[in-house]
Amino acid sequence: MVATAYGASAKCNSKWAGKNAVGGRLKSGAVTSAAADWSRFPVGTRFRLKETGRVYVVDDYGSAMVGKDKVDLFKTNYREVYRWGVRNVQLEIIEWGDFAKSLAILKPRCKSRHVRSMVQSLEAKLRNGQTGRAG
Repeated sequence: MVATAYGASAKCNSKWAGKNAVGGRLKSGAVTSAAADWSRFPVGTRFRLKETGRVYVVDDYGSAMVGKDKVDLFKTNYREVYRWGVRNVQLEIIEWGDFAKSLAILKPRCKSRHVRSMVQSLEAKLRNGQTGRAG
């Protein structure tokens, strides 16, 4: 899968600088924030990058991830973002997040096309009985 990187600054995160989509601060440390298409990797999904061993939690999303098997990894400064670039990586899922929780967070935000797309996919998954495992 493809992994890109983003930072907390307005340059990477526009008006949401420093914040994740669940209302908290972007995390860096033992577990680091990541953005993904929540209809593929629901909010709360924890994964390890096999190449680095670093653990991430999906607590953010972005239009560039929707409809793609792609993750965006939070980095603490723009130099790290630039250095990361675009890489092909392997993920090891530690724990799947929750599709219903993802839908509950996203449904009131349907003004954006990429959010509407995730909501439609999530609703279909939930109608088909999927609760927290992507795929």
